[in-house]
Amino acid sequence: MTEDLKNWNALADGWSEWVHHNDNRLYVLDPAHLTQIGDVAGKRVLDAGCGEGRFARMLAQRGAKVTAFDFSPRMIELATQIESDKPLGIDYLLADMTDLSRFADNTFDIAVAYLSLIDVSDYERALDEITRTLRPGGTFQFSLVHPCFMTPDARWEPTTPGTVPIWDKDKLYKKVDNYYPARELRFRMWPTAPVETINYHRPLSDYAHACRAAGLLIRDILEPFPTEEVLAQRDWLREFVRAPAMILIDCVKPA
Repeated sequence: MTEDLKNWNALADGWSEWVHHNDNRLYVLDPAHLTQIGDVAGKRVLDAGCGEGRFARMLAQRGAKVTAFDFSPRMIELATQIESDKPLGIDYLLADMTDLSRFADNTFDIAVAYLSLIDVSDYERALDEITRTLRPGGTFQFSLVHPCFMTPDARWEPTTPGTVPIWDKDKLYKKVDNYYPARELRFRMWPTAPVETINYHRPLSDYAHACRAAGLLIRDILEPFPTEEVLAQRDWLREFVRAPAMILIDCVKPA
């Protein structure tokens, strides 16, 4: 068992609780993904790197025929338990993003990788495999931690030196540094996480070149930020307006 797989298995139970209370996803990235993906009713959708299945369930609730996979057995076990309790017709499978040989060519109308490509070492191979499974004219949407503003050494400089800036008024400016080279990152997803998360920082051009090599055309790029209504209740999310922390890339497989 590889280290990253071992770690995600160890994180799975805590993750399944943490992810449902993550404001960045709930109020920033969820709306962006759902708006960009559009009407999914009756569409065959592949959720690549589904974790415990939160986004797969959102798609299924909107009428999609969802196939979702993850390389972590514990994540798939948790997702399957939820599906058993509250069936939505989601087919959960154990698979690695770099080997989707169980899926035939031209199978899906839509594929999505919600903050999951950043966890894959061989992301070029993953893009090749996802593209192969898409029908001609099918779309692929993937989100990333924004590599331009969330560099390995990025941090908010506090208005008052020596303090930890939480509220927008406490954040003087965001310092970004060491954009190059691409590298592996290790960190604790939440303070009491039992093990480190392993993912990868890559320059944005690396993803663009990999999409081109896989035969995908980039048709749109979004840098999502919360609405003023959300900001009125969650001031700490205003940093997404000042320096977006996530990016969504929308691609199509040419017909």
